[in-house]
Amino acid sequence: MDNRTIDRLVAEKVMGFEVRNGQRVEDGKRFGIPSYSQKIKDAWDVVEKIGIDFTMNTVNEHDIHVRAGELELIGQYHCNINGFHVYDKSAPLAICKAALKTVGVEV
Repeated sequence: MDNRTIDRLVAEKVMGFEVRNGQRVEDGKRFGIPSYSQKIKDAWDVVEKIGIDFTMNTVNEHDIHVRAGELELIGQYHCNINGFHVYDKSAPLAICKAALKTVGVEV
């Protein structure tokens, strides 16, 4: 599954947006779907929507350790949200896949 498909699923299933023709719809207006699976700033919106406070510590240029509530990121590849563990090639992608698992969507 490509990243834009994952972004659309996150927008709809996790963030609660109506999605039509590849765009999110709010109050009758159409907006682009953020790059949740590619940009960490957009992925943090997913974390906030799930309702988990977090802190992030950079261990070195390659490793990040994030721990708060039921979210844990270790390195660039591992995400644990509410007991759902995901390993992937980037932190944003791991966050998205774990978030989708929390709402019953397997990617």
